[in-house]
Amino acid sequence: MRQLTDENATEGQQDVDATALFERVEWLCRTVAQRDLGATPLYIVPTCNLPEDNGGTIDCKGFTTPSLDLYLKDDIPKYRGRGPCMVIEYPIAGDLLPEDVEHSALVTVLHELAHILDRPALYADRTGVSPDEIKFESLVIANVSRKPRRLNLPPYFGHGSEFIRACLHLRHRTRLAGIHIAANNLCGGWQYGLSHASRYARALGNEPARMIDATFREILTSPPPTPFRELWERDIRD
Repeated sequence: MRQLTDENATEGQQDVDATALFERVEWLCRTVAQRDLGATPLYIVPTCNLPEDNGGTIDCKGFTTPSLDLYLKDDIPKYRGRGPCMVIEYPIAGDLLPEDVEHSALVTVLHELAHILDRPALYADRTGVSPDEIKFESLVIANVSRKPRRLNLPPYFGHGSEFIRACLHLRHRTRLAGIHIAANNLCGGWQYGLSHASRYARALGNEPARMIDATFREILTSPPPTPFRELWERDIRD
């Protein structure tokens, strides 16, 4: 990871040690999802390390796809084989203090980690797929990441009940690691056409504490608490 020297970075962000920051966000991911990630490589890629036509300019704070590590393989230093991958905006837009830079990065990374853990597998098996097809897909994904949300999709598309549940479990484990993040920074809320994340947290009850030793696959394949399910169903009806 190179030191942050981007000319568009604000003064506060220029004071941030990018290497240390990205080491910290990876440490957090492995701490809160230790059993799920195991020894699998995890790639957290800042936009400043990518060319513009392959994820270097995005219209969001971050994104992930099941084959993203293959799309960015040539731009990932010390690529160690298949593993889940995310891109996060860095430098972060806005005039931020160094402490706010870290908090914003942690929020984005946890949000994308929830997407990764919400999948049937950490990454897609692409055995037998040609390099040309992978290259074409990478260009499509890079193009999509620079465009606004499609209007024919519901606002909560990709951020449904299982995603919310994963976020709230990650938030609980993050607090145990000494880092406090508000639930509404991660999931739910008006931007998704849903109830405030704090309502989902109350509806989930003590499940994050009860299932602290479970994998996220075990969590997400088990029935959610009834109040949580009812809140989601009410939101969808409304």
